[in-house]
Amino acid sequence: MLEVDGVRKAFDGRAVLDGVTFSAAPGEIVGLVGRNGAGKTTLLRTMAGIFRPDAGSVRYDGLDVYRVPEARARLFFVTDEREWLGHYTPKAFLALFSRIYPRFDREAFWARLRAFDLPPNRKVQTFSKGMKGLFYLSLALSTGAEGLLLDEPTEGLDPIYKKEALRLLVEAAAEARPLIVVATHRLEELEAIADRVLFLREGRIDGEVAVEALQTRYGKWQVALAEGVGPEALERLSGVRILARTGRVMTVLVEGAPEEVPGRLREAGALFVEPLPLRLEDVYVRKLGGTPDEG
Repeated sequence: MLEVDGVRKAFDGRAVLDGVTFSAAPGEIVGLVGRNGAGKTTLLRTMAGIFRPDAGSVRYDGLDVYRVPEARARLFFVTDEREWLGHYTPKAFLALFSRIYPRFDREAFWARLRAFDLPPNRKVQTFSKGMKGLFYLSLALSTGAEGLLLDEPTEGLDPIYKKEALRLLVEAAAEARPLIVVATHRLEELEAIADRVLFLREGRIDGEVAVEALQTRYGKWQVALAEGVGPEALERLSGVRILARTGRVMTVLVEGAPEEVPGRLREAGALFVEPLPLRLEDVYVRKLGGTPDEG
């Protein structure tokens, strides 16, 4: 179990993390989302033991990750900076990390290099952006680490390789059962692979949602308001956020029991109410802000 407890971190007097608390269990894929500057990368680096928390702690199976090297060695962090040890070849990476990680799977590593057509004797810094992303993900999955901390792991991948990378993550979680924390802006990917998603806002966890429970906890609706009824009639309702507006037609996200929503919206002045397909992106907007799109 990876436990983040009240973690605070500041740089030059500016708080980047402000009391972050959550946990992740083996076999679980946890998504971490937030707007630019919310602190996602700083949080991952702190979880990996690269940054020392100013307050609070990160523990793996009860061991402080920053203070105990054995705890750090059970985790593997993939940065979004694709030049990390770029002067190494894949073969050199294998020699180094097979000494650090006793469960390193050499056969799986070579198999992934072949599957993605990654040359073992070329320096990684000469790879394309997509090839680098595939390589670092292949390395992470081969280490046998008990926890994988991934920062934008599919950045630069074409659609075919992206689909394969996501498949590998899901298989790893199901078979080897590492805990996996993924920070990304690609919400559709988390919708496909994550068990739950944490919303990071101004250095704090501002709620979470289980992906399987999206459809029961939230609903997306198209609403046509009666003449003379303004959008404020909907905004006054608890748990309602307007996502888009074209004249008197609104797209709204509503938190609450779906069977109660049409009646609530009609009481507020809606003439027409129709359910729409819900995406994780809609909940992201609800949680983390932004103004309604206007047509």
